[in-house]
This record gives sequence, structure tokens and C-alpha cells, in this order.
Amino acid sequence: MKKGQKKSTPLEIEHVCIAVRDREKAMERFSAVLGASFPRVFDVVCPDGIVHGRRKEYEGKLAFCGAGGMEIELVEPGKGPSIWREFLRAKGEGVHHIGAFVTDLNEELARLEKMGIGVLQRGEDEHVKFAFMDTEGIIGVILELLERK
Repeated sequence: MKKGQKKSTPLEIEHVCIAVRDREKAMERFSAVLGASFPRVFDVVCPDGIVHGRRKEYEGKLAFCGAGGMEIELVEPGKGPSIWREFLRAKGEGVHHIGAFVTDLNEELARLEKMGIGVLQRGEDEHVKFAFMDTEGIIGVILELLERK
């Protein structure tokens, strides 16, 4: 760390997300193998989303289950272009991103931008604002930052 540089607070990872082709079938598989239940299942619609810097409407089909101190998220791409769909085409089903809540999304985006890390996809719903960061080449996985509204 450079002299005078402020040490950043470590992000607390809240969830690990797995991209899937079919949310319902994936939930069945996770339930059978892990005994997992999915108390939160919902769709997210982002009419004003941003994908690779361009305004795009997109949707995602989400499901969450508890996994100790964090959650596992399953995401199936819905309508529209998304980095979830790109991931499935390129790599198939698997770990897509890790997610962490932050208190100030814009502050975190600015901090990461100074490091040369860009935004892959952004959006928001009635509960949260979120941004997927281009960190796969640095830490091996995409980072999702979330801010509660």
C-alpha cells in the first residue's frame, strides 16, 4: 500500500451465484443433492438496465437458498441480452459471480474504476441497485455489488 493511501474495508460476500439454463430443474437438482429449499424465488425485470455500456431491457429468473452464513443464488436468463446468457453460451452452467452488499454503490464503482475495473451490467429493482464488475480476469469470477434502497 502506498503511503497516505486509505485501506479499503473488505467486502463481505453475501452470495455465490450459479448460472443455470432452467431455474426449476436446477432447484430440483439442488434440493435432491443438498436438501436445499428455495424460500425466495422471483423474477427481476430491468427496463432501464445497462449491458456493456448500452441501455438494454433484460430479465432474470432468480432463486435463493441458505448456505450457512451466505446464500446460493440460481439465475436463469429471461428476456433480453444479459451477461448471464453470454456466460451460459460460452461456459455452460456454473459459478457466475459472487455478490456483496455495499453502503454506497457509486462510491464503490468509483473506487474500482480507479483500478481499471469496468461495469459489465447494471440494473435495479424496487429493493436494490446492482452492478456486475469486470473482475473475472483479476479474481477469477465476476463481482456483483448491491446497494439496498
